[in-house]
Amino acid sequence: METNCAVCSPLPTAFEKARTATVFTRLETRHSHQELKAAFDATPDVSQTFCLSVNNVILVFSASSDDHTALTGKVLQMLQDRSMRADIRRCVFNAAKSSDAGVRLDQIGDHKVYLVINEGVPGH
Repeated sequence: METNCAVCSPLPTAFEKARTATVFTRLETRHSHQELKAAFDATPDVSQTFCLSVNNVILVFSASSDDHTALTGKVLQMLQDRSMRADIRRCVFNAAKSSDAGVRLDQIGDHKVYLVINEGVPGH
């Protein structure tokens, strides 16, 4: 099992959205963290308010399945527009918890900071 970690201090609204989200999608890509960061920086409507990344994995989160479908579509469109792709065999769609998508979000103390842990695709 692969484990990769990152410390994430999202925008205050994103922190609350991630904490209260009920739908999560893991998009594992074939691209480096630097390539993903460049794609995020060039796409202002895809932001930390509804997704986080750790290494080559993007976690999309939201409170409703309708919103989630649209937000996941935005992220996939961002990848496609930059000739990037997700590895569909290593993606998890519409999970009820982030851990079900293979990404653990651990709040650090009372701070609005997460330790984002990529635990790999569940069951692989």
